[in-house]
Amino acid sequence: MRLPAAQVLLLLLAACASAPPERQASEPALQSTASSVEELLQQADAAAGDEATRLTLSAINALLDGGRLRQAQQLASALDPEAINDTQLRLDVVLAQARTALELQMNEAAMSALQAAPEFSAQRYPVRARQFYELLGQAEMNAGNLIAAVRTLVQGASIATADERQEIHDSVWMTLEQLDNDDLSVFANSANSYELRGWIELARIYRMDQFSIPSQLAAVAQWRQTWTQHAGAETPPTAIQALELAWQTRPRHVALILPLQQPAGIAIQEGFLSAYFRSLELSREVPRLSVFDSSGATSVFSIYDEAVSAGADLIIGPLNKPLVVQLHQQRSLPVPTLALNYADVPEPGPDNLYQYALAPEDEIEQTAVLAWQRGHRNAAVITPGTEDYLRLQETFARSWTGRGGRLVSRTSYDGNPDYADVIKRLLAIDSSEARAERLLELLPRSNMSFTPRRRGDIDFIFLIANPRQGRQIKPTLAFYFAEDLPVFSLPSINDGLVNPAENLDLDGIVFTDAPWLLEPDGELKEQVDASLRQAQGSLQRLRAMGVDSFMLYARLGQFKRGEISAIAGATGHLTMSGNQQIHRQLRVARFENGLAQPLANPAATGDD
Repeated sequence: MRLPAAQVLLLLLAACASAPPERQASEPALQSTASSVEELLQQADAAAGDEATRLTLSAINALLDGGRLRQAQQLASALDPEAINDTQLRLDVVLAQARTALELQMNEAAMSALQAAPEFSAQRYPVRARQFYELLGQAEMNAGNLIAAVRTLVQGASIATADERQEIHDSVWMTLEQLDNDDLSVFANSANSYELRGWIELARIYRMDQFSIPSQLAAVAQWRQTWTQHAGAETPPTAIQALELAWQTRPRHVALILPLQQPAGIAIQEGFLSAYFRSLELSREVPRLSVFDSSGATSVFSIYDEAVSAGADLIIGPLNKPLVVQLHQQRSLPVPTLALNYADVPEPGPDNLYQYALAPEDEIEQTAVLAWQRGHRNAAVITPGTEDYLRLQETFARSWTGRGGRLVSRTSYDGNPDYADVIKRLLAIDSSEARAERLLELLPRSNMSFTPRRRGDIDFIFLIANPRQGRQIKPTLAFYFAEDLPVFSLPSINDGLVNPAENLDLDGIVFTDAPWLLEPDGELKEQVDASLRQAQGSLQRLRAMGVDSFMLYARLGQFKRGEISAIAGATGHLTMSGNQQIHRQLRVARFENGLAQPLANPAATGDD
């Protein structure tokens, strides 16, 4: 969203350069001199015009500072900025309304308030201009308009003091980190200023090779030599400043604990070693590596203690959930540990325990968000009928109904390759046929023709299936009059192989998956495919998990200290939650002509 007021601000900077500066002494809206909110409101009732508005604003700010948000919002919403002629006072009203709305997570109200801002000079009103940009940037971020948020924050940084600039640059950087490579390319094509182009270039070189911090440090140094006049060169984001420290304090001895007699453990090791040797080629600075086999282990402690005794200052693993739960139950761990599964326990674990998993629950949540963003509200669900998949069906149901959606139909299937009965139940075709049979019993058959109809209250179908199952289910949906219904699925629908002739029956299915499978032109991916045996979807994702495990080994401290908020990984856009769990934001794709094609604008309904 681009607001006219925000655009006008920049145009007026030069025109008002000679205007007198904003005086802090004349800001009663920002400084409360009354002893209580009640006194301020009494004074406002006794006053009139602009003076009453100023006193009310002082009361609003006092209420906000005291956490009395609802009362502040009621007072702020009662003010009418359109009725105020004084530019400074009108700005104060707009800012108070936006601040109260954001405090109460009323983002649309905050946007509406900021749209009412008068045309003003940022040079004449620098304090208010900085507040305007800060509030607008926050509202744009809340709305998911990340590119607009970066533009706004960069504008705010241009008029900020040296002390304020660091915090703004950190916000710019954290917002840029949330953009994927496609979004960054779109942003680059529309960037029309030296500052914006410099930020985009810094983000690009920073994420270009996240497997190697030394390579990143060299690229940042080169950027500084090129962009000498850029604000980010003078005041780099904290994450850039801390990169050198992260490298100096990196683990020097990493231990892998994996079930190496199982395909999953082998695939993760393959991915980890592939990233390890690539990093060795780039900088020749890699940690010492020890590998321990946890196959068949029912207790993790003997293997874990052996790894610590060997000198490991970071442990990656174990993979099996029961072993992760055992670590989670400990009061403390001697070294940082990146478990490759979630303990699924609500209580926080030891301070040194991090958890990273390819959890279907994360995939389901992203799919539900995507369907909601596209405007769908009524869902139908079809999954395998085994216990684990029925649990995932319930996970989707909770996620969907929790955001206000309706689950209007659900069914499951077994190993029977004939899905006709399953789809008829899902779409209520069987009920339609049963009604027809009852009518046929009452009426002469020669006087009646019948065409079955599906239920009409389904907006989309959430499907959990593998490619073989999906190739039969999707055509069966079309046969039973549901060809127009959007179908959303999980990564399991994609085997990662290029087989357009066989996958034509999957056309139209929208799904999420790891970048590793959807962006095969990466250099490391090409090396892995050339040197290792061919692997299908699930093992490819586990290889990608191994790659990301190596990338995370030197960055867990950065996440924990808040120096970075996300990194672009092989399994997805990686972030860390407050309980030190690594979560993935997957890429969105759709089958087109039998090929999995990433979507540039996943939330667009036109992609259905």
